[in-house]
Amino acid sequence: MKAVARFALAQHQGPYETWPVRTSVIIDSQPSDLTIPGFTLLRQYETTAGYLLVTDFDCPFEEAVCFALIDKDLRTVLSERTVGQWYNSYILDEVEWLDDEHFFATFHGQPEYRYEFTIRKYNIPLIYPRLGLTCRCIHEW
Repeated sequence: MKAVARFALAQHQGPYETWPVRTSVIIDSQPSDLTIPGFTLLRQYETTAGYLLVTDFDCPFEEAVCFALIDKDLRTVLSERTVGQWYNSYILDEVEWLDDEHFFATFHGQPEYRYEFTIRKYNIPLIYPRLGLTCRCIHEW
């Protein structure tokens, strides 16, 4: 895993309520046909499986964080996962990589939870996503 700075998100115009849920990705300062969920790009990484882009919706009262795995040819979204809940804020604190296929994310105000991700080599649609996600409580009660 390597942090990169190749990507940006297109800016939306008009009232926030009218913005589309997906945003066009700008790659190496060039527009592309690739779209991912979110309005603000928080983190970007290169892995052996492709690129991982982490975004949010820039809404402090109902924040959700999206993780999108993009293939190496920069044409296809391989998998997307969203961490969030209605009427709750999931503000990303950190992303910590364990190796090239495993990382976890922590969120502000939730120190007892770790969201563990696995970048898998394949997927089975609707059953076994390419970007696996497990939420673990790291404190025993």
